[in-house]
Amino acid sequence: MEHIKTPKFISPTFFKDYTYSKKRHFDLFKENKYDEELFGRDIDPDYCDLKVYQDMLMLAYVKQNILPGSKMLDVGGGASRILKYFANEMECWNIDKLEGVGNGPVDDQFDREGYRLVSDYMGNFNKELPNDYFDIVFSISTLEHVPLDDYESYANILKDINRVLKPGGYSVHCIDVVWIKPDTVWTNEIMPYFYKNEKLINEFIPFNKVIEDQDLYHMTEKYYSENWQNTTGKPFQEFGTPFSYNFLWRKPEIISNEISEVEIKNTEIEIPQQKDASPDLNSTDLNSVESANIV
Repeated sequence: MEHIKTPKFISPTFFKDYTYSKKRHFDLFKENKYDEELFGRDIDPDYCDLKVYQDMLMLAYVKQNILPGSKMLDVGGGASRILKYFANEMECWNIDKLEGVGNGPVDDQFDREGYRLVSDYMGNFNKELPNDYFDIVFSISTLEHVPLDDYESYANILKDINRVLKPGGYSVHCIDVVWIKPDTVWTNEIMPYFYKNEKLINEFIPFNKVIEDQDLYHMTEKYYSENWQNTTGKPFQEFGTPFSYNFLWRKPEIISNEISEVEIKNTEIEIPQQKDASPDLNSTDLNSVESANIV
């Protein structure tokens, strides 16, 4: 699909403004008609799934920063709208076992035409994924489903992503986070792990600052009540408010032999400790959410 000439509003340089979902991001997506391009219709931001925002964010990033002909890998992409959109101008890959984990799709539920599927999980160092190959590796609403407190898996996923990225390639991720009012936020520990163990381009913004921002974009109570509540078994006020946290890094052009596979970034951040499964529609355990203090 041909790139539409629009002013660039998202890039690595300006990604700090996209660290968490904002209403003005949605305004930009709609001004550029990304909703119509990706979904074929006008999207109401007050009545849509969180993944709609995340898909349009990724669409905007790829359109504005990744050249046609590039190689892209979707981690846990399922029936990836992004890969389908770029299938005719990018070399598209998807790594996903398609076992329905986290309420995701299974192998026979959709057409895989347009991309190469690797039936595995990121972090298993599957040899079908070549070393130093991809210009961009991304995930949308995937990393929150990694088993909690499994730091070996966190490390392997990070190493595996950097293994397959080209030197100079980018890795972009949108992860679901839930604001459990009034003073708690849920996140999978993989996000703080990545912040502590990779040189991310956008710095961590504490959750207390995020939820104070009047521009924070989140799923509305109306959409949740009519689409999620039957699955979670909890009213919106009890379950919490889902929003997106987004982060980006770039693999160095030249890797020094003196640096380990994952260079540790000595950045001290405090993020709530969690022990439960991701509390969203795609979660494997929707009813086990434990509160955490905002820092």
